[in-house]
Amino acid sequence: MVFLYYLSHRLPIYIIMRYLLITFSFLFLSICVQAQTAKPIRWSFSLSKNEVKQGESIEIIMNAEISTDWYLYSSDFNPDLGPTVSSIVFENNGSFKAVGKLMPIGAKEKYDSLWDGKIRYFTKHAAFRQKIKILKTNPILKGTLIYQVCSDKEGKCIPYEETILFDKLTVIAAAIVPEKTLTAVVIGKEIIKNSSTTEMPAFSISNLAALESKKEKLIKKDHNGNDVVIAQLKMFTQKYGGNK
Repeated sequence: MVFLYYLSHRLPIYIIMRYLLITFSFLFLSICVQAQTAKPIRWSFSLSKNEVKQGESIEIIMNAEISTDWYLYSSDFNPDLGPTVSSIVFENNGSFKAVGKLMPIGAKEKYDSLWDGKIRYFTKHAAFRQKIKILKTNPILKGTLIYQVCSDKEGKCIPYEETILFDKLTVIAAAIVPEKTLTAVVIGKEIIKNSSTTEMPAFSISNLAALESKKEKLIKKDHNGNDVVIAQLKMFTQKYGGNK
């Protein structure tokens, strides 16, 4: 305000008007340039689950809003055609690993005479999924999304990169289950199997009574209560090689 007051008292009015016109023209051009160079795509990133177990797999969800007259190249066509296909490069820190490829959701397809081949692309909205496996309890999921957007109206193709970072994922450590092997315990003529080498089978009074009952069924006794099998063995021994 002081500057304008000074001008109004020191300079003719037409000079002041010309000065203001030039100033506002530069401001207008600056706004127009910024509007033209504004990024024609806006991304959002999320996870399919915010709490997982160690060793479990989840998905990184990528959604994009694309400006009118612009389109985004997908990830599922021949990269040798020429355009930059969408891809992810992950930071290998040992806390997670990618499972499979970057998967586009609902990409369109057309023949492009410029590239002399079929391309796949998105307009207005784009969606991708990337499956990953969590290896540690404090993972840092970091990577770079590489892609290219084009406009036939503007006659432009612009490559971009977006950083993907998730470092606050809650991971529950997986419980460690001891390895078990099959063992067998022989008691009398009974074989009792047990799946763990760390524990012996427990026997109760009822178990022992059942074994005793089976033993009694196998032993034949005469009217005097003597074991018939033992008596027969004694007779056989005396007759065919016993005491003479």
